[in-house]
Amino acid sequence: MKNNSLRCGAIWLFASLGILPPTAGAQVVTTNPAIITADTKNIVITFHADWGNRGMAALPASTAVYAHTGLITSRSTTPDEWTFAPNWPDNSAKYKLDPSGSGTWTLDIPDIRQYYGVPDGVEIKNMVFVFRDAAGSDSQGKTINGGDISLTVFPSGFPAPDMRHYPDGDPQPGVTPTSDGSSAIFCFPAPEKNMVQLVGSWNDFDIVAQQQMHYTDIDGIRYFWISVDGLEPGKDYTYYYIVDGQTAVGDPYARLVLDGNNDKYISSAVYPDMPVFPSGKVPASVPVAVYNSDADTYDWQTTSFTRPPQESLVLYEVLVRDFTGTDGKAYGTGTIAALIDKLDYIKELGVDGIELMPVMEFDGNNSWGYNPNFYFAPDKAYGAPDDYRRLVDECHARGLAVVLDVVFNQTAGLHPWYLMYPMVLSKFYNATSPHAYSVLNDWNQSNDLVQRQFKDALRYWLKEYKVDGFRFDLVKGLGDNDSYGNTYNEATNTWGTPSESGTDAYNASRIARMASLHAAVKEIDPTAYFINEDLAGAEEENALASDGDINWANINNPACQFAMGYEENSSLSRFFSPSDGSRLRGSTISYAESHDEERMAYKQMKYGATGVKNNYAMRMRRLGSVAAQMLMTPGPHMIWQFQEFGANQTTKNTDGSNNTNPKLVVWNNLNNANNAGLCQTYRDLLALRGANPDLFGNESSAAILLNGWTEGRTLLLTYGNKKLLLAVNPLIDKPIDIFIPTGAGDASYLRLLAASHNTSPAITDGSITLEPGAFAVYGTEEVSSAIDEIPSDYDSDSPVIYYNLQGRQIADPVPGQIVIRRQGATAAKVIY
Repeated sequence: MKNNSLRCGAIWLFASLGILPPTAGAQVVTTNPAIITADTKNIVITFHADWGNRGMAALPASTAVYAHTGLITSRSTTPDEWTFAPNWPDNSAKYKLDPSGSGTWTLDIPDIRQYYGVPDGVEIKNMVFVFRDAAGSDSQGKTINGGDISLTVFPSGFPAPDMRHYPDGDPQPGVTPTSDGSSAIFCFPAPEKNMVQLVGSWNDFDIVAQQQMHYTDIDGIRYFWISVDGLEPGKDYTYYYIVDGQTAVGDPYARLVLDGNNDKYISSAVYPDMPVFPSGKVPASVPVAVYNSDADTYDWQTTSFTRPPQESLVLYEVLVRDFTGTDGKAYGTGTIAALIDKLDYIKELGVDGIELMPVMEFDGNNSWGYNPNFYFAPDKAYGAPDDYRRLVDECHARGLAVVLDVVFNQTAGLHPWYLMYPMVLSKFYNATSPHAYSVLNDWNQSNDLVQRQFKDALRYWLKEYKVDGFRFDLVKGLGDNDSYGNTYNEATNTWGTPSESGTDAYNASRIARMASLHAAVKEIDPTAYFINEDLAGAEEENALASDGDINWANINNPACQFAMGYEENSSLSRFFSPSDGSRLRGSTISYAESHDEERMAYKQMKYGATGVKNNYAMRMRRLGSVAAQMLMTPGPHMIWQFQEFGANQTTKNTDGSNNTNPKLVVWNNLNNANNAGLCQTYRDLLALRGANPDLFGNESSAAILLNGWTEGRTLLLTYGNKKLLLAVNPLIDKPIDIFIPTGAGDASYLRLLAASHNTSPAITDGSITLEPGAFAVYGTEEVSSAIDEIPSDYDSDSPVIYYNLQGRQIADPVPGQIVIRRQGATAAKVIY
């Protein structure tokens, strides 16, 4: 990267003059001189039409361009209220810019006070601009996010930054406190930038010379840094940065971020004592970071946790927003605290852990989370940082792992490195994506600082939140820019129209990138889960798996086909990774539903075959048979929230795209006997997995025949003397006799372990008779059923007491719930 040579200047000390920051937005203008004060004469403002929002890009030089301009002054009642501005549009000669070539126009301001008509005694804080044509049309030059362009007016004699050696080794982005918390080094990476000011609450957000940051250049990257003394340990301080006098940004390494536009909608019940955004001091558009020397201090209660083995892992995917709240409503008010209250349910379901959809600070309060802005800060819409830690703590206490879904292909529009650079010049982002699946602002994956940020974030969440691993969104978008066979236009920082074939093709740079990220994870925890949403070919995914990764496998379409009652494309053999294009065993985490796919129950209701569409009991039965084919298959799997009891609200828009609006909270589905029966089916199947891990890992023998229809389907697992047999009747309208495979041995030694709700399978003459749409699981006596018979020697005079699987007494078990039943001195695990 280019390094700008700056002259060194002494750090002069000035009294605070109460300057307010510019609003957030990428650079749109350059100035001569670089540092503007109220006394500066002969200022030249150069407007770059292809920077910022590019609202006036590609205009011919003959176009008349005007500045609508004013000031933020001591007369402004808010940090972004204009004063001394003309009416719109004013085409006076003083506001007209001169063309200067290459899409630029210049405006001369000989003297600020005279130009704007500012009397003595009025303090000038910022110059603000919107560039326009003579008609004042909607074609305007603004910041990249469509905001006003703002230039900081510094105190007289404000110094240039100086170059110094970073103390104690290499620069560490973010805030590094001293051991006693009384001071801290603030470090901000800003390649190719000239100056950065730190602005903080410790001096009431005054812009002062003492906080003009020093800089250190290392390996082509410029790091701005400064030490702040006199801080109180354990106290919240808020801060932000001003880059080159015109772009106010947050800290990419912030541990907590305040949002002036959205925090006011977060109730104290969700986040008690939440730090307050400094309204009146900072424009609402500027993301403000929170620093506290004790931010990562937490009293962990579960200090020893052994992760469930990856080879048989079953995760439960959770969107916190929609998991809890008002039953039957779609308010999107779920919280971490309410999720914690549901952990006993999740544990009793029998999964090994939860996978949280993205929770890193995202745009707004209502989101799926795939629009992140800050990777080190949990989003406050769901709770306080310690709520997230308590969630992990409580999960670990129950033997549940916690996996975070992370988004490293894109961000929304408030990340500092997005705001700081014109897109046509950005080394951090691509103006258009080289791959076919971009949605928001596409990271340049070849940027070393971007990759450092990702690795530092992974290390941070492992160390300070004790999460158990990560799921990486859209791995197909994490290749090098030049790896997709696309054409780059350096002048515009854009790529030609990407193709799906070029994006989907084997990509060695993606493999290398994921290996590099995995190495960073292994530095902290070699056993952490590393899950890719690559959805690529077997060659690429097997290469990823050879490094210990597991890869998402989308089996939604065939699962829906089976659930709806259609034979075509209904094979579910791909739940077993070796049957999925010869992928390595145990290398996929397969699923019938995910947040990206349509609900099976919705498609049954909408498109089901005759005998399914209008038969609710049959619909739930067939969903249970899908679950059996997935969960009785060895290897990792995933369940999407509420899948286990047949949620049926569509997740799609009419054009097939994802509908990200809040969805109904449907716990009341469990009041229906058929839905409750489906949920019990999941419990039974997961209990079998939990009681027989050797059958569902990588060492068992597996005969997978999940592609039949009229003759039924079977799956046979063998490990030592253990044999487990799944039989499925795919038909809608009649029972069938399914032949018991020879490898299952003598049928007389098989005992029923699980079956579809309200069905009665039977073994006769070497075959299993199953009702339409039903399944049954049988096993030899060596296979544990995980459920005990009620003992016959209990004390009938003693009251019956029920406990959940964590040992907590419960008054009213849910029908179908697995509980501990104690009567007198005798106890047994039973289905209520």
